[in-house]
Amino acid sequence: MNNPQNVRVGVQVRFLNAVGGGRVARITGDTAWVEDEDGFEIPTALKDCVVVDSEDTFIPAIRPPKAIQDRLRPSTPPTPQPAAPKREVQPSIPTDLPYTYLPDRGELFASLAFLPVDPTQLGQTNYEAYLINKSNYCLHFTYLSRVGAGSYKLRCSGTIEPNGDTFLEEFAPAELNDLEHLALQITPYDDHRPFRLVAPQLIEVKLDGKKFFKQRSFVSNEFFEDDALIIPVLEGGQAVQELAIETKELEQALQSPAPKAKGHPQTEKGKAAPHKPSTQAPLVIDLHAHELLETTTGMSSADIHQYQVEYFHRVMREHLGQKGMKIIFIHGKGDGVLRSSLERELKQRYRSCTYQDASFREYGFGATQVTIR
Repeated sequence: MNNPQNVRVGVQVRFLNAVGGGRVARITGDTAWVEDEDGFEIPTALKDCVVVDSEDTFIPAIRPPKAIQDRLRPSTPPTPQPAAPKREVQPSIPTDLPYTYLPDRGELFASLAFLPVDPTQLGQTNYEAYLINKSNYCLHFTYLSRVGAGSYKLRCSGTIEPNGDTFLEEFAPAELNDLEHLALQITPYDDHRPFRLVAPQLIEVKLDGKKFFKQRSFVSNEFFEDDALIIPVLEGGQAVQELAIETKELEQALQSPAPKAKGHPQTEKGKAAPHKPSTQAPLVIDLHAHELLETTTGMSSADIHQYQVEYFHRVMREHLGQKGMKIIFIHGKGDGVLRSSLERELKQRYRSCTYQDASFREYGFGATQVTIR
């Protein structure tokens, strides 16, 4: 909010670039609605309003032309009078003013927003994180990231006024791994007027690091002048649960036959059909840069390699609990750098898992099959 003069509802203001002024009836965004003597509300930018005392006037006194002033001036100079001590005017800043309440904002709506510092250098520039409050409640919040199984680190805490936003932190692309699992604790209240009691909320958010490297993830929005990645976390007072489904798993589900009715199916000759153990098709992950990133503009080979390895870790962590599952990582033949990195990580961090070359017929020399143990 661009409010250099600290304009609040109820104060008397005058216009910086125009004649007139009045009492501030309400404030929406960067605009103050100023009520004049006739009761009309005049929309004026907050930066163009100046807070004044009740003794000030908005209409300058009428001065006669200079020629008449010269005639009226006495011929003998008046005896100089000691200057009255200049009264120091203290700015009138009322306290305990109402917040900006908007219609149809009685339910809790909140979002996380991420803005690149330099939108032309995605993947290289830092990012800013904000929490947006789109409700008539004050929100006390804590912003956390997961650092281990069941353990979280406090990153920021504070309070947001109704229909406002607050800056959380600035982070580098290399820190995205630490932000993969976020959590928000939100307590709604109102310290100005009676309010309907709403239960505190605990929201867990899983960030998709790939979105921070794609231009299309950052879109125009109602909260910021610049394009931003907006992630809703509360809608209608309920935590937003994002359903994440692997593309290959979805294809397998669509291609698998419909479940049979319960009982023992019979063959054409009346004999029971023999039971065949079901085999789960492997999950295929393509680690080529063009599959993971929309663009690699501004990224060095080392940056791309680091992102591919981090994506490999993300997939492994998601499926470590599925014993017997097979995952095929397509890394390409190339100069063997990515393949060597994956094998080193498997030996050091995933010792219980086994790995081997994937099917040559299907993937050539450029894929490794990992079996979760």
